Amino acid sequence: MSRVWRLHTKPKVSVKNKLEDKVADEIMKRKIVAIGWTLREDIYNELTNEDKIKLEESENSIKSDFEKYKEIIEKNSYETIRGEKKNFFNGKVNANLIRLNNLEKDDLIWIRSKGKYYLGRVTEKSHYLYAYRDSQILKLGINNQFTDIEWYEVGSESDIPGRILVAFYQKETLIEIDEKSVVAISQIIYNKKDKYYNINNKIKNNKENFYDLLSPYDCEDLLYFFFYHKFKYIAIPSTNKTGTQTYEFVMLSSKNRKKKIYIQVKNGNSEKVDLYLDNYLDLNGKVYLLTTGGQIYEKKDKKEVLKIEFKNNSFIKKIGSTNSKKKIYVINPEALYEFAKRAYKDKTILMPQSILQWFEYLK
Repeated sequence: MSRVWRLHTKPKVSVKNKLEDKVADEIMKRKIVAIGWTLREDIYNELTNEDKIKLEESENSIKSDFEKYKEIIEKNSYETIRGEKKNFFNGKVNANLIRLNNLEKDDLIWIRSKGKYYLGRVTEKSHYLYAYRDSQILKLGINNQFTDIEWYEVGSESDIPGRILVAFYQKETLIEIDEKSVVAISQIIYNKKDKYYNINNKIKNNKENFYDLLSPYDCEDLLYFFFYHKFKYIAIPSTNKTGTQTYEFVMLSSKNRKKKIYIQVKNGNSEKVDLYLDNYLDLNGKVYLLTTGGQIYEKKDKKEVLKIEFKNNSFIKKIGSTNSKKKIYVINPEALYEFAKRAYKDKTILMPQSILQWFEYLK
């Protein structure tokens, strides 16, 4: 079974040379996946001329031999011009390089550049290559390569499944996105290029897969359009630009401008999407909380999970009150998903295409 990866394309060397915007283009032009940690980085400029010559001779021996690269990093000790003994990268092969060398045929890799997202497939010809003779490669910091990658331009952020977008928020250079829904949707998207994967180009239409496809912004929009459809509440645009972690935005009743509600939305399946009631006690209005895969706790310092049951798949449930005695509600993610399904079929329900498009991949 193929795996799915996310690669950042801004090696430190490229940033130093102010060439980071050219890395992705070069990667696709050369049909490679590539990262840094070349032997011309780190302690290279501290070495004696004699050791530099030895190192350059060693580089020539690496070529397609990752084990030789590891041997140089882990075992060899070099003398600096100050007479000190040092190892490259503290004698440890970077974990990103190990992951790069473990890529396998039919694995898929996501990258982005200048607002565009690309998906690459590892082919039967792909292999590790240590490239260093080309001056452009040295300047870009893309010496450690995996070759013969078939690239496909997917589109802009609105065309990318949410779980993949979230993976770009993480700092590591190369990571695996280890979720079945991500593998399935990535293969379906790649099949738009050449129908390579022999799969059913649909994934199961359930709550978990649906929310995996939504970006965090899509999830906020979905809840907004529900409140607009059901109660004609309108968002105050400026409240979505405050940068507060307490709420995403504020909405006003179209019938009574004094009535306002606070919205908080977390989409995903990790501790980062957990919510805590004591964060919302000072808000002066009703509060609606949505977490699609997390837990809701009474307090941060006391990990007591609230037991929440939605009777008859009801949309909301009261779970507390603010200090000003305004109610705090939790949103039922299952009911919200059902509303989105209804909107996909019912054109009278206002809903952006950025959300509805994902039902084309769900069966």
